Amino acid sequence: MGKSTLGSEGNQVTIYYDHIESLQWFLTSPIENDEDVTAVTRSKEIPAMQRRRGPSDLTPINVSSSTAQYLFDPTLKSGNALPGKWFVLTTTKDADTQEKRRFTYTGSFHDLHAVLQADIKYPCYFRAEGSARHTIQPIIGEG
Repeated sequence: MGKSTLGSEGNQVTIYYDHIESLQWFLTSPIENDEDVTAVTRSKEIPAMQRRRGPSDLTPINVSSSTAQYLFDPTLKSGNALPGKWFVLTTTKDADTQEKRRFTYTGSFHDLHAVLQADIKYPCYFRAEGSARHTIQPIIGEG
């Protein structure tokens, strides 16, 4: 699952998707996946400590400090839950094509609406969790 952070500083919203092309199809500006990185091996220092060998051990042993290596994968996902709240974009009858896609987002609904309103490519219906249907029209011209 990919994610992209859109919007201006302070009014950012993160949109999650299965394929970046699904979101890019609705937007005019090119977007980038925040997680376009591969898994890497990292290391960390484990400090020295005392350890008991069992509940009745009265003389703990000393364990020296060491270095541990681990795999860091930013795309790792635990479980099947999708992050955030859902929203659906559906093209209207005024659009020259028919498309319907579902995404999830984290952030403010108002910020999501503003980001979509500023960058939408086709006339769309916008439905979000806990909200009524909104119609978003592309901005034609500049002023």
